[in-house]
Amino acid sequence: RFLPPLAKQALDTTLKNQGIVKSSNLKNEELACEVSNGVLKIGNTHSPVYVPDTKTKVPDILFFDIQQHVVVLENMLQDWLLGDHLLLVGNQGVGKNKLADRFLYLLSRPREYIQLHRDTTVQSLTIQPVVKDGLIKYDDSPLVVAVKTGRVLVVDEADKAPTHVTCVLKTLVESGEMLLSDGRRIVPKTHLLASTQSPDVIISHPNFRMIVLANRPGFPFLGNDFFGSLGDLFSCHAIDNPSVESEMSLLRSYGPDVPEDIMHRLVGAFGELRDLADQGLIQYPYSTREVVNIVKHLQEFPNDGVASVIRNVVDFDSWSGDAKDVLIRVMHHHGIPAGTSPNNVNLAKK
Repeated sequence: RFLPPLAKQALDTTLKNQGIVKSSNLKNEELACEVSNGVLKIGNTHSPVYVPDTKTKVPDILFFDIQQHVVVLENMLQDWLLGDHLLLVGNQGVGKNKLADRFLYLLSRPREYIQLHRDTTVQSLTIQPVVKDGLIKYDDSPLVVAVKTGRVLVVDEADKAPTHVTCVLKTLVESGEMLLSDGRRIVPKTHLLASTQSPDVIISHPNFRMIVLANRPGFPFLGNDFFGSLGDLFSCHAIDNPSVESEMSLLRSYGPDVPEDIMHRLVGAFGELRDLADQGLIQYPYSTREVVNIVKHLQEFPNDGVASVIRNVVDFDSWSGDAKDVLIRVMHHHGIPAGTSPNNVNLAKK
């Protein structure tokens, strides 16, 4: 899904020549998520619900089931039942965190959360400094806590950290072993020996699992190619913006009182902006997050005009003349009077 244009074209041509055609990911029947008698059912996939040691670590968020996301959740559950670690790759704002948290909520799995950045080091991955009684002490990082307790480690913004840092996760994911920066070693339970009773050895819990979230590599997010470094160790899922039908269903849930016509115009306009971003004509690929924020604002403040609310999202690009012209043209094409001035208002012919 996120290949460079030239490589993607070559792949599509090869597949077409071999008679392999692309089919829709959405199935004809309506899929549903439900938990009944301790069993989670997503579509045609079933899994027993986990009994957590603490419910305070189980994420519970506002989430509306739309068909496209339910299909992704079912695919995630199938890979989960195979014992795989999950990697969700997609643009900013397409719902990777929402999907991960909803997935863990349905399974009732407690999580540990860590967010990476460009200054992340190997040491900060494994220990974290805290201030207690005026003294700096070092506690286990969420990664080590998850390994010890069997919780799910959610690694956010994995592409932002240098690849030589994230590559230390390779042995942990691949074989369950990892050497920490303070000299301790994580080993799987299957390698338990008499010598491993020392305090420098951490036994990996059999229920430990990872869900990694990353933006697609390259422009405009300028992250590192996490998939190229570690992608073969994970079950990968490309998360895209919802289809028109799924996005309309989502917006109706967030803004039940917002006029249907306005939501259609917003979906059409932002869909065109995403196409322009894929073609490299604009820098930022406007995502579902922006449209949802606009609809939530209109739901709460119906007297605010849609043109003024859109400015909350697109005003940053008004500093770039070319980007501003493209945005105004697209909005006007879909009947949204954004950035109107006497210079771009045309009177209708009689």
